[in-house]
Amino acid sequence: HSRLATPEDIHELLGFNVNTTNSDISEFVFTLEEYLHGTISLFSELSRLAVNAVIVGDVKRPQEISTFASELYAGFQLLNLKNDALRRRFDSIKYDIKKIEEVQYDLRVRGLIS
Repeated sequence: HSRLATPEDIHELLGFNVNTTNSDISEFVFTLEEYLHGTISLFSELSRLAVNAVIVGDVKRPQEISTFASELYAGFQLLNLKNDALRRRFDSIKYDIKKIEEVQYDLRVRGLIS
């Protein structure tokens, strides 16, 4: 799929709830902060996927990854992140975006994509 799993998707697929209200919980749930930490971790995995896709000859995948990562990053920029750990991890996203862009640039220079 080409979209981020929503809290509803997580509940449907895994049976876990995402506690978006920070209310008391009586079952195993993901907090919204944990969901955001996991989403931020996705960026480093996407940058690795872009590199590995090229290694196996899939030169179109990095463009798809770049579009998805850029849209996701734009969404993160709308958040007012005050949590120190979450904010630091958010700040690291730009390095993963840069790595994905470098893969695309290299493919364009080599004439493998237009």
